[in-house]
Amino acid sequence: MPVYSPDDEKVMSELIGTTSFSADEMRNMQASFKKIAASGKDDGLIDFAEFKAYLGNADALFRVFDADEDGFIDFKEYVLALALYQNKSKTGADAAHLKGLFASYDVDGDGIISRGDLVQVLQRTIQKNNFALEESVLVALADAALAKFQAKADINEFARVFKNRPIPGI
Repeated sequence: MPVYSPDDEKVMSELIGTTSFSADEMRNMQASFKKIAASGKDDGLIDFAEFKAYLGNADALFRVFDADEDGFIDFKEYVLALALYQNKSKTGADAAHLKGLFASYDVDGDGIISRGDLVQVLQRTIQKNNFALEESVLVALADAALAKFQAKADINEFARVFKNRPIPGI
């Protein structure tokens, strides 16, 4: 697979065309990508060790970003995964990305995103960013997120909520 550099103007133009990120957002992502990619081996790619050091326990999340499954995240994969997370993708999620995204929230791997799963994800995120919130606040946030689901938060309901439509292949 080709490696997409954050300094390649053609890649930047393509990503602006396939997402709804502003030029400022793209520059911010370019800077954060370079910072993460240089935190270990400064090769212009994010490997799993660099990704994990930046985000903590990130096995499932790494798989969401590493679309071609080569063990590295190039700039294009980085931006397209962030576009999915921030609902800025103009093309939507494919089944593989959506399954990986779902797995990053289904902490216990039982096929359902539960209150406990979301509380754990929130705790890790908040701790990684050196914040602290009471458990009751985390539970309230998890409950608010789960209120968007019409049924149990399985992969199909996740797909519906995520893009308001089912994803082929799920």
